Amino acid sequence: MTTKIFVDGAFYNKDDAKISVYDHGLLYGDGIYEGLRCYSGHVFQMKEHLNLLQEV
Repeated sequence: MTTKIFVDGAFYNKDDAKISVYDHGLLYGDGIYEGLRCYSGHVFQMKEHLNLLQEV
């Protein structure tokens, strides 16, 4: 399986995914990351994840 990375609306192979050193998120660390686990096609604790994102 090939790992794909989503950057600015497009998927890239992990070796081709690059961002500018002047990217605001890279320079200032702003952004949100939330990992989701799926089991049998269903997101685990989806309600809790959405509540966390709304609190940010």
